[in-house]
Amino acid sequence: MAACTLKWIVALLCVQYGSAKIHQLEIAADQRTLFKIEPFCFEKGGVMNITVRDFQVHGSKGGDEVKSGFIMLKTKSESAMQQMLEQSVEDNTCILDGNIFSKENILVDMSTESTANIPPVEKRWSKYNKMKIVQAGDEGLYTLVFARCQPSDSAVSVSFKLHAAFWNPGPNYLSACEETLPALFFTFFLFFAAATGTWAWLLVKGGNKVQKIHYMMAVLLVVKTMAMLFESIRYHFISTTGVGHEWSVIYYIFAFLKGLLLFTVILLIGTGWSLVKPYLNDREKKIVLVVLILQVVDNVALIVLEEMAPGSQEWYTWRDVLHLVDIICCCAILFPIVWSIRHLRQAAAADGKAEHNIMKLTLFRQFYIMVVTYIYFTRIIVFLLAATMPYDWMWLRFLFTELATLSFYVVTGYKFKPMDDNPYLKVELEDPDALDEFDHLDEDSQIEMEQAKSRVEV
Repeated sequence: MAACTLKWIVALLCVQYGSAKIHQLEIAADQRTLFKIEPFCFEKGGVMNITVRDFQVHGSKGGDEVKSGFIMLKTKSESAMQQMLEQSVEDNTCILDGNIFSKENILVDMSTESTANIPPVEKRWSKYNKMKIVQAGDEGLYTLVFARCQPSDSAVSVSFKLHAAFWNPGPNYLSACEETLPALFFTFFLFFAAATGTWAWLLVKGGNKVQKIHYMMAVLLVVKTMAMLFESIRYHFISTTGVGHEWSVIYYIFAFLKGLLLFTVILLIGTGWSLVKPYLNDREKKIVLVVLILQVVDNVALIVLEEMAPGSQEWYTWRDVLHLVDIICCCAILFPIVWSIRHLRQAAAADGKAEHNIMKLTLFRQFYIMVVTYIYFTRIIVFLLAATMPYDWMWLRFLFTELATLSFYVVTGYKFKPMDDNPYLKVELEDPDALDEFDHLDEDSQIEMEQAKSRVEV
């Protein structure tokens, strides 16, 4: 039961909606018998235009019947599609059969009857095109799927070149599930711009209470704001032309910087850098370095994934790399926060010295809960909701994600803003009473404090 649940979570986490809706996919000697290529939500009057060139079957025996093709399958949700494909594999049935094919679906049939006139090693079709206009009542979520039912031998492979163009009336090359995204992202650009302006005002007002971490938080807000702007522009050009052009490159740059800064700021706040202590110990430095390297890998995987056509074998590999690295980063940033909570709990146990540490301990716990909630909601809950929602509500996935992100930024800024009465204050290292609060820390923490006192003396 646990293994089955885990499989479904992984499958739902890997739901992807490609940005470009004009697809060029080239497959060479692929042995897979069934795989998804691209989902798209169609409105009335939407167009499916699929062209297959140089379709070849390699390794089949003479006289073998070839039963393969491409089919646009209509389902209520992504999870229903995933269940249909898994059920087809488990039951050893072919999704190209008539009992599954219905009037809503479009079939590009690359099958042939058994005949001795076809070369025994290779069967080839030069070109095949199929176009369909979605009629009233047929609107919904469709997924382009390739299936090779016969021959089912694992030694057999196929090669082909696929050109698939999907659009809704307008023409609008964005899926009906995503057509609100340009306006949605621009709205959040305005929200984040307002948050950036408010934070800048707090920094100016804060004076000497402003620490280095506050400036890093300001840079993060600026980068996030610009990422929202260019994502809105990118989706606008995708809706009108089918591809994002150079706007995708600009968006990738800001998305890359945003990923680096977000995890760095969470790590530095969690370790107390610049506010509780002006330094990082060796263990914390290693965590920061590892997370930064993983974020570089994660963003490279994102760029490669966006630029590759869904359905290719490499696309699935990079998709798995992207999610694995993201999960590792999310777990890694929690360790320094847990260490800080443990250290403060030990310090709070000191007689007569507990009150200030308990206040900071409470804030650290609140921050830990915030980070865990944010990660869990944006990495799991949102994807589960998107996979089960009706097609015309799928845009809510992006709304919930950005609302959660904006809320996380605002609450974090409120709790750690520069002010006199904030319990999360920098320890005055030259004050012996403040240093006595850490007498009961573990060995690592005592070494940290000794290093800090040495810096003060110098």
